[in-house]
Amino acid sequence: MAGIEKRQHPRFPVGITMDIHAKGQTVSKCRGTITDLSVSGMTFRTSAELEEGSVLFLKINIPLEIRGEIRHIRAGSTGGMHRYGVRFHRIGFEVIGQERPESFVTAKFHKG
Repeated sequence: MAGIEKRQHPRFPVGITMDIHAKGQTVSKCRGTITDLSVSGMTFRTSAELEEGSVLFLKINIPLEIRGEIRHIRAGSTGGMHRYGVRFHRIGFEVIGQERPESFVTAKFHKG
């Protein structure tokens, strides 16, 4: 039997490459790939070793800016890639006047 889903918002599978800036970390800038995304959080993979509780600034190739915090870490076993769960602090558009980020995420990535 599958575990009970605790997330408030559904996650949508994606494969978006991003630049990661982590203040106060040994690795201050690296790249990663978002594996799933929701209105309130995401999971991403990277070869960089980041710490739980780290505040991240993420730059992706769509007009969104994201600030979030690492909440869960799963150490990499294959290929040295680590998996990080992130809770968003702020998600917004680079261009003022765009639709709400929640609508964008749902419309862009929901395959229902």
